Amino acid sequence: MCRSRPPTANADGSFRFPDEPRFPLFEVERGADGRPLLRNGLQVWTPNDLHRGMTTTFEAANKVKDAVEDWSGRHLAWGVDEILVINTHAFIDFNAFYSPSAKKLFFGVVTYRLSPVPTTPIKIFEMASSWEIAAHETGHAVHHTLKQNADPSVFVGFRTWGESFADQVAMWTGLRDPGRVRSLLAETSGDLATSNALTRLAEVFAALVGEGTGLRDAFHDKTVSDTSDEVHDRSEVLTGAMYRVFVSIYGDLKRQNRERAVEEAGAIMGTFLTGTTDYTPENTPTLEDVGKAYLKVDKEFFGGRYHHRLVDELTRREIFNVNSVTAWLAHEAAVPHLRLRATNAEEVDALVQANLDRLGIGPDFGLIVQSVTRDNQHGQTIVRLQLTLGRGAGAVLLATHGILVFRADGRLADYHAPLPPDVGSHALAMALIDHGRRLGLERHGAPLSIVRRTGGPMTVEARVLRGDGLNVWLEAFTVSSPHGERREVVSRGWATGTKADLLRRAGTVLTAKELEE
Repeated sequence: MCRSRPPTANADGSFRFPDEPRFPLFEVERGADGRPLLRNGLQVWTPNDLHRGMTTTFEAANKVKDAVEDWSGRHLAWGVDEILVINTHAFIDFNAFYSPSAKKLFFGVVTYRLSPVPTTPIKIFEMASSWEIAAHETGHAVHHTLKQNADPSVFVGFRTWGESFADQVAMWTGLRDPGRVRSLLAETSGDLATSNALTRLAEVFAALVGEGTGLRDAFHDKTVSDTSDEVHDRSEVLTGAMYRVFVSIYGDLKRQNRERAVEEAGAIMGTFLTGTTDYTPENTPTLEDVGKAYLKVDKEFFGGRYHHRLVDELTRREIFNVNSVTAWLAHEAAVPHLRLRATNAEEVDALVQANLDRLGIGPDFGLIVQSVTRDNQHGQTIVRLQLTLGRGAGAVLLATHGILVFRADGRLADYHAPLPPDVGSHALAMALIDHGRRLGLERHGAPLSIVRRTGGPMTVEARVLRGDGLNVWLEAFTVSSPHGERREVVSRGWATGTKADLLRRAGTVLTAKELEE
């Protein structure tokens, strides 16, 4: 337990403390017997009146918010009442995460000792003092804000996309800083087809384990086949693919003698990144869905200029299979021919209600308009929809959603229905709902949701977020587990799997028992 003082700005309110040590010594308060003092079973640490983590995270979060609002053309209403609360010293661990229930960010502090041990002093590293880590975690807050209907318990879907989304947010936001761009060009001599300061994330990891250049590096040739389905590991495939596309776009701009080629290429990638949240299915998008969304953003915003290089890279990485482009073209051809005359909620709702059949909604179901968002960058109108059982005043809400995107001229650009096409006449959906009701799944305070779990058939379930703040999980009441099963919704491990083993084997990150000794 650290006896911390309330965080405050400096005298001029700039939150800049250039003289603070980033890696302060760890000191624990001890009694007359020399043993650590405990309060409520926790060690009492001598306070370090520093602001480095708070300052860095404050700056990174604001930079990310500004960037995403520019790329997406809309105000970002994140956090609670549009305030994103950030706890920069929440726990002791090499970790940081965004809580989708609390809508807050939490960062750990790491006590460590570099070799040779045990003679070297124990120091403290604040995860929040890493700009890339802070920007990454803020990226999760952005992702959940832009895609609020996504199911966070899908193991290889939304959460995998989320890790790549957050890594890319950190990368492309960093390129809006002229100083970072100058440093990057000086390091690489303008050749970005190499590992560099932009591609490396969490370089503190290398310092702790004594090898490598960082926790992750976006410059690689990883594919789906040679990565595991652990969300951080699999996410690197998409991140690596998009970095290669970035290098290609940068090369185009550089050959045109564009003075700000790096910044322009980064802005294009930021537009791709945020645009995919409007062109993917609402609840359970897959990496293949995200890849198709990149094709759609390219078609709508860039005239298809990057289509072939996107397809080639996504196919090479095995995010696309031989049928992916054909399926995307079929989806494009099936978009209903609708036109929105005005963007107010009443006009949108009238259009939706008048076209339920054309939107593939069977007579047993209906749609309500959940939100209408105006994209001031491209003139689009994004309409998010919620499926109902029945129509009119007696309709029952279901936790299943769809999305419509209208172009600036009012024509419908894209539509992802709440139910996938293979549900057919909706008889299957009704059978699933009836089955769920017989099992009492809807009695837990959450609406039923019609979903397809990864690699499985359509099913029905009810999901309830449990806990708050640091401790949050999802309890799912399913056909196979009608009494509930726990699902994790937070990707807690910055260092997972073999990387976590490296930290332990290096003997640098200290446990509470080692600290006592």
